Amino acid sequence: MMKISLNVIILSALTLAGCMSVNPREVTELKGQVAQMQIQLKELQRNHADLYAKADTSFVSIDVLSASVQDLRNRVSMLAQNIQDVEVSSKKRAAGGSAVTALPSDIYQSAYSDFAMGKYDLAYDGFKSFIEKYPNAELAPQAQYYMGECFYSRSMWSQAVTEYEKVIQNYKRSELTVSAKLKIALSYELLGKKTEAINLFSSIIKDHPQSSEALTAKEKIRIYNNAQRK
Repeated sequence: MMKISLNVIILSALTLAGCMSVNPREVTELKGQVAQMQIQLKELQRNHADLYAKADTSFVSIDVLSASVQDLRNRVSMLAQNIQDVEVSSKKRAAGGSAVTALPSDIYQSAYSDFAMGKYDLAYDGFKSFIEKYPNAELAPQAQYYMGECFYSRSMWSQAVTEYEKVIQNYKRSELTVSAKLKIALSYELLGKKTEAINLFSSIIKDHPQSSEALTAKEKIRIYNNAQRK
């Protein structure tokens, strides 16, 4: 039920973005639907937390639910970005200009497509352009995170850390900060900075105990502890 209504909402947002005029009431209604979806996301995350308490026997289920949480989170962000696209175009027209030819979501999607195809240099430049033009956009935290991923995917760990740190510094309220912390810790590990990695893994477990990132951090620390006993 949730997935069907979500697709309808996204289609509505995309239709609005292509219209010559925008009904403010329709945009307001879409924002209300985004808020409702965010409530559904919180409920899914609570289910994740409940399952986490049974982690000893539910690792597969946790992975599946974590993927569902991330999928819904991405869909909410993309829909909210589509609404911002509508508002950007509307303001442009109201000021007497023509509709924006390259909407924020277009720039993001182009960069993400490059990333998915392994064109990391192009992807990085695209995400950077997105951040520079729309630093407060709904998808800005994702763009910054993927700038780190562009380096991480090329084994450029130090540069990746620099970009992940910007997620934490500039988008403190984003849920991607936890993912960024984990990738920083993994980068430290790959750089041979074991103490820094362990400290950050421990911080994730302490500060975000019910997150999927905490499960990864716990497993990493378990591996370290087992290695020390040998």
